[in-house]
Amino acid sequence: MDSLDVKIIRTMGLRPYGHSPQALDHLKPSFIGAQLGVEPETVKARLLRMEEAGFIRFYQLYPNFRHLGLLASAYLFRVPDEDRKSEAIRRIEPIDGLVEIHNFLGAEMCVDVSYRTPIELSKKLRLLSDFTGDAEPTPLYERHMPEVERSLSRLDWRILKALRYHARRSLLEVADEAHASVRTVRRRFDRMAREGSLFIVPAVDAAKAAGIVLYELLFYTDPGTERSTMNRILEAYADRYIYHYVPSSQALGNFDMLLYAESTGEIEAMRLRGRDVPGVAKVASLVFRGWTEYTDWIDAAMGERALSS
Repeated sequence: MDSLDVKIIRTMGLRPYGHSPQALDHLKPSFIGAQLGVEPETVKARLLRMEEAGFIRFYQLYPNFRHLGLLASAYLFRVPDEDRKSEAIRRIEPIDGLVEIHNFLGAEMCVDVSYRTPIELSKKLRLLSDFTGDAEPTPLYERHMPEVERSLSRLDWRILKALRYHARRSLLEVADEAHASVRTVRRRFDRMAREGSLFIVPAVDAAKAAGIVLYELLFYTDPGTERSTMNRILEAYADRYIYHYVPSSQALGNFDMLLYAESTGEIEAMRLRGRDVPGVAKVASLVFRGWTEYTDWIDAAMGERALSS
């Protein structure tokens, strides 16, 4: 992989959530090519290469969790003992509504979990604290999704289910599977996309990213720092970052970026590069050991609504 591959992934978007509806044009080679100044055929060839290498496993659709009556949040836990950390992950995996676990080198691990109410979240956090031994986890991010104003119909859910792990398949195939006309499927799909009822992203396997290491940098900025500092950070890593966001807690910095390096030694050089950006007080790194999604319960919930809504 190289910087163009990463820029293509960055333009498409990697995380299936956001405050606003997703602009699905970002998935089209013509749009990506125009944004990056390359031909659409070049984008198609790069995507095909990443798919054949197994880095892009498939293109997945996530429903807006609000249609399931859910919110989701991620917390950073610290488990200094390696054996206890492995055991904690094993015990966490069966938790109902678990979305992701990000396992970092060292003591840190991130757990992304869904919940219906703040009380349910509190109960799950207590359980996670028992498993990890960390009684004071730090909020890392919120899985924000747009507010929804209407319920989805059974046909809407059938359309979403048909696209769940084949999100770039033709709507003609979806129409056959959903037992509806192509015109109806297209109209409903377009409406759900406009309303923020779905997010489509490439599902990637970091272990298949030949020659690169994925990691995060947490930036702590000086008090009163303006947006210009964030822009300078983005410019400093324009050839290396995949996505960025603002953490839920300033205890984890004011700005977070997922990046790639060609070696572990380069990570420290990139961390020091951030220290030179005016307005940055401190930079910390988190290197991925593993990144696992837990989505069977999402599939089951979608299937139930496709049959009964």
